[in-house]
Amino acid sequence: MNEIEILQKIEKKVLWLACWMIHNANHIRENQDGLKVGGHQASSASIVSIMSALYFSILRPEDRVAVKPHASPVFHAIQYLSGLQTKEKIENFRGFGGAQSYPSRTKDIDDVDISTGSVGLGVAMTSFISLIQDYIARKKFYKNKPLGRMIALVGDAELDEGNVYECLQEGWKHDLRNVWWIIDYNRQSLDGVVHEGLSERLSSVFSAFDWNLVVLKYGKLQEEAFKEPGGNKLRKWIDDCPNQLYSALIFEGGEAFKKRVLDDIGDQSEISNLINKRSDSEFLELMSNLGGHCISTLCESF
Repeated sequence: MNEIEILQKIEKKVLWLACWMIHNANHIRENQDGLKVGGHQASSASIVSIMSALYFSILRPEDRVAVKPHASPVFHAIQYLSGLQTKEKIENFRGFGGAQSYPSRTKDIDDVDISTGSVGLGVAMTSFISLIQDYIARKKFYKNKPLGRMIALVGDAELDEGNVYECLQEGWKHDLRNVWWIIDYNRQSLDGVVHEGLSERLSSVFSAFDWNLVVLKYGKLQEEAFKEPGGNKLRKWIDDCPNQLYSALIFEGGEAFKKRVLDDIGDQSEISNLINKRSDSEFLELMSNLGGHCISTLCESF
């Protein structure tokens, strides 16, 4: 078993544990007042691959991470599997004395680098920590100390916060470096659905401030499929498919996915062969293999 296969198994454990933590808090644990506990299950599930790749393969001791608030269950699951969180705390997630709703340096017992209780603050925290790190390095206050990477895991809806764009400008002014902002572009928000086409506008903003922009849209399986005869048509279909339709087809499964793609493109030999040589489950796996959910692609890019 190679490293990627091991990471994929860990990823599944993290996903299960994070979802169980929320389910337990809302439906299994005693709840005397009957109020909903919540926990952001979808927002957690969307970033499991990213966080599994980071915490189990990429991070170094000197790196620091600001975890997006709504990924708290994933963070606590990873910490539990790493021996840094207790069973009692995750069983009492969002309860008195339990693992916190949002990562907290003062209230959590696990390895929280940066408290991120208010959305949008992780980007500013990581950026200014990096600027201070550069100042300390230039003044030689610490000798032979490696520079860490300051990483913010950001939900796409957090980009509605104005301080993000203030921070972009400050970073450009002061030659910001050693900072990663990893945007979990899942298009979902408690306040609504992220508008189609917003990603292109966001990309132009980051490019204007000289950020090195890397967009991970396709996973390894999809990239390989695009090389097959008819693969260019499949890529175009994926690019043109509205988010709400893609999400519905993921839920409906491989058979529904096959039918819709063939209905839209037409029963042409190359694309038909590409689709029909795969079982329903294999085609669903292919279409689910988007960049942010592919451990292999993420590890290569990080």
